[in-house]
Amino acid sequence: MDGAKRRVLRRASARLLNTIAVGTVLCLGGLPALMASTSAMAQAAAHTFEIPSQPLNRALRQLADQSGVQIAYRTSIAAGATAPTVSGSMSTEQAISRLLNGSGLRYSFTNASTVTILDAAAGDAGGTGATTLAPIVLEANRENAFGPVDGLVATRSGTGSKTDAPIIEIPQTINVVTAEQIKAQSSQSISEALRYTPGVRSEGYGASSPFDAYTQVRGFRSDLYLDGLKLPGGNIDGTASGVVDPWALERLEVLQGPSSGLYGQAGPGGIINMVTKRPTEEQIREVQVQAGSYGRIQTAFDFGGPIDDDGQFLYRITGLGRSSGTQVDFAKDDRAYIAPAFTWKPDEDTSFTILGMYQRDRGVWPFFNYMPAVGSLHDFNGRKIATDTYLGEPDFDKLDRDQASIGYELQHRFNDTVAVKQSMRFNSSDSYTRGAVTGRSYLSGTGMIDRMGIRVDNDVNTFTVDNQVKLDIDSGPLDHDAVVGVDYRHETSDYLFTGGSAPSLDVFDPVYNSGPITTNDFSLTDYEGRLDQVGIYAQDQIKFGQWIATFGGRYDRAWNDLDNAATSFGAASRTEQHDHAFTGRVGLSYLFDNGIAPYASYATSFQPETGVDAVTGGAFKPSKGKQYEIGVKYQPPGSNTLITLSAFDLTQTNRITTDAAFLQRQIGEARVKGIQIEAKSEITSNFDLIATYSYLDHEITKSANPDEVGRELFSTPNHQASLWGDYSFDGGVLEGLTLGAGARYVGSSTDSTNTLHIPGVALFDARVKFDLEHLSSELAGATFALNATNLFDKEYVSQCDGDTMCTYGQRRMVLATLNYKW
Repeated sequence: MDGAKRRVLRRASARLLNTIAVGTVLCLGGLPALMASTSAMAQAAAHTFEIPSQPLNRALRQLADQSGVQIAYRTSIAAGATAPTVSGSMSTEQAISRLLNGSGLRYSFTNASTVTILDAAAGDAGGTGATTLAPIVLEANRENAFGPVDGLVATRSGTGSKTDAPIIEIPQTINVVTAEQIKAQSSQSISEALRYTPGVRSEGYGASSPFDAYTQVRGFRSDLYLDGLKLPGGNIDGTASGVVDPWALERLEVLQGPSSGLYGQAGPGGIINMVTKRPTEEQIREVQVQAGSYGRIQTAFDFGGPIDDDGQFLYRITGLGRSSGTQVDFAKDDRAYIAPAFTWKPDEDTSFTILGMYQRDRGVWPFFNYMPAVGSLHDFNGRKIATDTYLGEPDFDKLDRDQASIGYELQHRFNDTVAVKQSMRFNSSDSYTRGAVTGRSYLSGTGMIDRMGIRVDNDVNTFTVDNQVKLDIDSGPLDHDAVVGVDYRHETSDYLFTGGSAPSLDVFDPVYNSGPITTNDFSLTDYEGRLDQVGIYAQDQIKFGQWIATFGGRYDRAWNDLDNAATSFGAASRTEQHDHAFTGRVGLSYLFDNGIAPYASYATSFQPETGVDAVTGGAFKPSKGKQYEIGVKYQPPGSNTLITLSAFDLTQTNRITTDAAFLQRQIGEARVKGIQIEAKSEITSNFDLIATYSYLDHEITKSANPDEVGRELFSTPNHQASLWGDYSFDGGVLEGLTLGAGARYVGSSTDSTNTLHIPGVALFDARVKFDLEHLSSELAGATFALNATNLFDKEYVSQCDGDTMCTYGQRRMVLATLNYKW
């Protein structure tokens, strides 16, 4: 049964029980009658169960999922027992009775939705004389912050506090893009998956960028994390930065605003944390075939589940293969990806998961395919350069990128108070690029543009480990949910950027292979870098009644060594910088019974900067960020809805700026003030809605160049808005059909000099999906979907970085997807 059907049944049964229970109260007049009647109905309500014979602990977990009840018991009393097969329509009480038949265990309904299981002969201690432990509670379909979400609305996050916490309790804006949203919108990259997220500028470089590293949050470039550990940063051009395929993810989370209090060095706008698919106790079998625009062909698979009968050993293997062109002539986007994972769970308190990944990207890449502003943003003699024009050399240009990682997560709970977790990953990213590129040239009167040959070798290796101790402490009226940890990151990078010559090109009538291309005439950048960072952090969320106070702090030390070889711009040099910083977050929330939770917070960040001040001669200090945020979150009880409204004031200091003599000085400052709203709701069991809006008021407030003061930040729209809706027909002749539609508005922005105005653009998306089971029962689990992004094929410039470096946005793309789960 798929997620949509489960939600329909779950909501229908809940509404039925509520209606009957209210009627009982009115007739009998009292809470005891309500409790008795709803408990009896819960026991008697019929469900369809499909529980195979298996270890009793696993069978009880499946019963909780299929019935919607909570089951409280100590797993030790069911150890070694095997449950019989339970199949067919019956009440929850009948199903439990069959599962426990012959086990020596007894059950009782504590209330309408909770069942307690005890040892019939010796009570709940199992007759062993052992110390009584707290029961394990199996909750039906409870969302895990590090796992999948049933639908488009996530209510828990592991990014905002490094613990499994309700989003409504975290005093900072958090946006979650679920795997179902990624699939519904057929997102082909992390940048595309963030299209419907407020405050995020995700596709600035448009259709010609094979990178995710340029995503901005609240006006500043964000840092990318995978499973809570930072991905390779590489250098400023992003060619070796981590790129993750959306097919690999359970969820994508954006923590907006300074996040150094938990994660260490990071930009002030926030971080993007991606959560990969993990081994599951339930069997997973899914394959997908996709075809569409620009000759795109992709196949993908996802398999997982238990290996042994006891469920101690679990696996997951996810992968895809793709051959595709792009909007730009000759440019290729080919990928192979494989991610095996393995989990060992010797008991309910311990798990050890190994996570591996290899990704290979191959293609012809035009180095962002930069266009001059005259010819793209503006007409050139009444003409514009076609959006599919390739300004490189198809037979010469190439992009080779290989990423690999291996790591693990070890978790153990000692008791109800103390649990530990260690996460480790080694990541290697190697990238090689060569090409004939534009970017610093204007069109001549004949439409010719100058080019140069380049070669970029960028290799980055990263080792990261994070150690945590989680403490749940009740101290009188105060409940403490605390985490204490220490993490370490070691990153080495080897970067070479050389240049040469290439023949000019007519942008309106390109002729390729018209002359030799060189890439080794001069060296532009050549360095070897090493970064070591260690941080100690602590956070405590203190609950007092309905108040939640959050206190967190972190101390970091970072060592950054950079060996620069002699280049065309200067002699060889070596820079050693040792930085340290204390950052943190404080916040206060109040949880009303009606689901409204106002909050306020203050957070800080830091980010080491490499180089020396050209005037003082001193090494650059870390840039810093600070943010004041107030807001309100709303999660109505009994509904699958989360609404977040926030207002913030964010400032970055110690920015590196360039004076009139082109000398670098560290006296810059930028400020961003704004409001954001995000509403995600399962309005009914077959109607989902996403609505977002963000307004950013941003400017440079200090700079070494007086002309820069008062300018807006580069490629940062003041306004962004989006709306997405999905409606599934659950009856009549259209049963099995799902219709989806979306609208996105990205407001106007400027280039870095604030002399070019890039107009805003409104884009529309749509999808049609059909459950093929409604054609034939033999096609159960198969769906067919058709997605179109930029439905009306709007031509637009996504951004300009000066008047020689503009990029076109993504034109219409249509994808057909056949998906099969069994």
